Amino acid sequence: MTQSPGVNMYKPRRVYPSAALVVLLGVGGLLATVAFARNGHLAPANALMLISLALIGGGPVHNRRRRQREWFHRTFRTYENFRAEVIDEVRRVRQEKGDAAIVRHLRAGYPHLPVRVITRLITER
Repeated sequence: MTQSPGVNMYKPRRVYPSAALVVLLGVGGLLATVAFARNGHLAPANALMLISLALIGGGPVHNRRRRQREWFHRTFRTYENFRAEVIDEVRRVRQEKGDAAIVRHLRAGYPHLPVRVITRLITER
């Protein structure tokens, strides 16, 4: 099996307490949904089920975004440091291939880079 350089597939990923709390709230909401449904309150049960599923899905998303933000701040400290490091190659790629190629280029070089940082870099001229 091949893996990306610098990726240790046996190292456990950090789970942030806030992300775990969001998932646990979603699970609690599902349990409350069952209780409401068994007592004949279907309208609140349906609404609570939708909210619970959104929370269960939102926990891992929150965890991934938080890991990306922490990686960015560990690696570059500030946006200005990141911009100073990549601005020349971004200008070259923009001139040769356009804005969409910048996203692919930065994703290849910095796979953990938050999307918000990439869009900020592309939108400023």
